[in-house]
This record gives sequence, C-alpha cells and structure tokens, in this order.
Amino acid sequence: MRIFLLRHGEAGYNAVSDRLRPLTEKGKRELDEMLLAFTHAQQVSQVYHSPYLRTCQTAERLNAVQPDLNFTASDLLVPESSPQSVVDWLAKLSVESDIDRIMLVTHQPLIGYLSCLLTEGNVKSPEPLLPGYLAELEMDVPAAGLARLIKVWHAN
Repeated sequence: MRIFLLRHGEAGYNAVSDRLRPLTEKGKRELDEMLLAFTHAQQVSQVYHSPYLRTCQTAERLNAVQPDLNFTASDLLVPESSPQSVVDWLAKLSVESDIDRIMLVTHQPLIGYLSCLLTEGNVKSPEPLLPGYLAELEMDVPAAGLARLIKVWHAN
C-alpha cells in the first residue's frame, strides 16, 4: 500500500479565519510543477482532504493533472487531529476496500506527526514538511512504525 501525504500549497493570510485561507499564486504554481512531475511517475486511486479551503484548492490542482479521481473531505485531516486516529482510520479503510494508493491532503502539525508515527512508531520527531511537499510512504498495512519513506516530492 502507498500513502501519499501532501501538505497544502502556500496559503495567504488574507482571510477571516484559518479555515478560509486561500492558496497564493506562488503556492498554485509550485503545486502545479510538483504535481505534474508526481503524476508522471505515480497515480493515486483515492484522495482525502481536509475541508479547509487551501486543502480543497490543493486537491483541485491534483484533479487538473490526474482527472477522474474520487475526492472526499474529511474532518479527520484538520491540523489538530490525532495522528493515531488517522492511522486507525487508514487501517479500517485498507480492510474495507481494495484501495492501495491513497493521498491525504492535510496540514501541519498533523502531517508531520502522522508521517513520524507511520515510519517511526511515535511522534517524537515530526517530519517538517513544508507547504506543497508530498511524502510518499510504502507499507504492507497502515500501522505505527511499519511505513518506509520512499521519496519526498516538491517543486524545484
């Protein structure tokens, strides 16, 4: 199973709330560059994203380069969510469906803690993924400490 952890692109601060922060033009350009390279090498079967505006916009950028994907907003992917809850949810998904290439579009600090939990089995050294960075993880089953970091994708 492959899990692709994508942090939303660079977002501005010109919004009335954190949930409504939009991507910047620079963030859009960098995402497009990275996602184009990514989709030439990899394909995804399902995308889950936080309901925040910037993650929805990031998912839309992916849909532009890999059309016909299934997208689902999930409150489990907001910044303050529990990494263990996400791992438990992924384990349940892997049993209930045959999806083997899942992308999660989310935020810091969740993405850093989640990548650390999946690869190291704890959250002591969260991965410092910057906006627009994508971590590609491989594992037999989604569980703490069982993933291998394959590659980190980002704009050049």
